Amino acid sequence: MSRRYGDTVRRSLVALLLLATAVLTGAVAKPVPALAAPVFKAPFPCGQRWTYSHHSAEVRQALDFVRADGGITGGTPQVASAAGVARRYSQPGGAGNYVVIDHGGGWTTYYFHLSSYSVPDGAYVQQGQQIGVTGSTGNSSGPHVHYEQLFNGVGQPIVINGVSLAPYPGQYQQRFLVSDNCGGSSTGGRYLAGSPTDFTGDGRDDVVAFSKGATNDVYVSSSTGSSFAGTSVKWNDFFGLDGETLLSGDFDGDGRDDIVAFTHGTLADVYVALSTGAAFAGATKWHDWFAPNAEVAAVGDVDGDGRDDIVAFTHDAAGDVYVALSTGSSFAGTAVKWHEYFSIAGEYPALGDVDGDGRDDLITFTQGPASASDVIVALSTGTAFGAAQTWHDLFAVGSELPRVGDINGDGKDDIVTFTCNANADVYAATSTGTSFAGTTIKWNDFFCLAGEFPYLGDVNGDGRDDIIVFTKGTLNDVYVGLSTGTAFTGGAKWHDFFGLNGETTL
Repeated sequence: MSRRYGDTVRRSLVALLLLATAVLTGAVAKPVPALAAPVFKAPFPCGQRWTYSHHSAEVRQALDFVRADGGITGGTPQVASAAGVARRYSQPGGAGNYVVIDHGGGWTTYYFHLSSYSVPDGAYVQQGQQIGVTGSTGNSSGPHVHYEQLFNGVGQPIVINGVSLAPYPGQYQQRFLVSDNCGGSSTGGRYLAGSPTDFTGDGRDDVVAFSKGATNDVYVSSSTGSSFAGTSVKWNDFFGLDGETLLSGDFDGDGRDDIVAFTHGTLADVYVALSTGAAFAGATKWHDWFAPNAEVAAVGDVDGDGRDDIVAFTHDAAGDVYVALSTGSSFAGTAVKWHEYFSIAGEYPALGDVDGDGRDDLITFTQGPASASDVIVALSTGTAFGAAQTWHDLFAVGSELPRVGDINGDGKDDIVTFTCNANADVYAATSTGTSFAGTTIKWNDFFCLAGEFPYLGDVNGDGRDDIIVFTKGTLNDVYVGLSTGTAFTGGAKWHDFFGLNGETTL
């Protein structure tokens, strides 16, 4: 991981040299927006595709966004484009309900016309955290995201991931933006549909938290079968930076799950830290070009050899799927395409062995309205993924959070969706080997509220995956609902302080 330390040292030396030059010359440095700005990301959820325009009457170089991926704009979450302090305002005759986020250094962002707020006034929010719901309050002709970036109170051309969106189009459907605002959210990060977490190798799944930020620590709390033991058991002290996808899997086939980090960006490296059963060893690079930029990374044993492999969804109009197989000490293959049209932008991709043949298959939740919330599967042959097939035609509607796991213990992975709202319902559809059975079969009627993060894992070692929720917020509790094979029991607290806001939890 020396690449990161070296970068930090170089940045520090450059800063010192610039300061020394300013002192010697008597120069007074003026703020430079390009240096002061956070790395802003799209103000809508990860993977969604929106179109944008600018109207001459708009203030401060604002852009308006509407969905262009088949989803409905009204009711879609708006998320923080960078971390900061959120303030709530209302202007019925103009901006309607809106949020202003102060990012420090003179930078603020504005989000107009919200139908509702999702955070308290004055709350500190992470990049990617939901701050409100897209609406049409105030002086608005229809639901849309009105978004602005200001420096010292002056509107700036909108810049996303360091790239300016100017010159702006004057109407929709001319320019598009796919969001990679996937980090820092307490509602799921980069499409975390499921990965195994038995780090000790005892047959029971554990829980892990990646602190990211300035510390980059990794904490594990192992399952005793009736609780998660250990509050601050650090298993690695430098793994997983902001913006990276963090997952788990048994990459060397020793029966203990390891951790993996996909750096994305232009480097697109993949690092693995192997489990010893009591800690994660130092990170080593297993691949130097996989899942670049906003591609979606996933983990699963796609060839059935007992070692988990890595999969990348381009998650765009092309919908390509690439695979790199584990050799036990690295991932082999850079551009090995296993499917050429699966899980386009706006859909929720996943992996799971849905037919019980020992090989993980592709799954995508289209996540549209009730009339278009399909679940599509492409089965693994061991060397490619077959033709896409619809296995369910109404599941994981809109912003619900889908997960994949074997909840009835028959060896075939099933699908679960969490509403994560005031109803807090959990629905399941079990695999028959050729389809998912069950549309409105509720397995739990109060589990996972808004802002909490749900997951699946066999925490008691009975061969059936259970439901887990990290409450985040101020309590940071962890609740479990055990599977009976036909339902999930009521939530029981298994830990009272694990997984803080902004941490990635599995």
